[in-house]
Amino acid sequence: MIWKGTPYYAHIDYSDKKDPDDSLPDENVTSLVELPVYSINRPKPESLFVLKVLTEVKGGKLKKSKLIERLEEAGLIDKDLSIAAKHSKLKGLLNSISIAGGLDNPLVEVEYRGKQSNVILTSQGESTLKIFG
Repeated sequence: MIWKGTPYYAHIDYSDKKDPDDSLPDENVTSLVELPVYSINRPKPESLFVLKVLTEVKGGKLKKSKLIERLEEAGLIDKDLSIAAKHSKLKGLLNSISIAGGLDNPLVEVEYRGKQSNVILTSQGESTLKIFG
């Protein structure tokens, strides 16, 4: 797939006859099935930064307000924005890596507890950071 080839599976029937050249059973390709190609997309740098921040805290769990502070320090959220605008920006960052973004295997989960919501790193998020981080 790296070279843009077409992946396929070959159905083979083996016979009791042996090939005189190599003494292996005779085989006959009965059909070819083209296999689907899946892509693996690299998360955005901002998403990887969020995952990295979550790995640095005990339990991979951080309050949204603390996460916003870290994103401000990194320059990913403007410090001059209103609190509501900062939360909106965070929501946009989290949507692409959470179940809200339609992911079957979210990289983070958001635990809503009134004003004290937490962002939690999932095992899929840990794996993604190991691969792409």
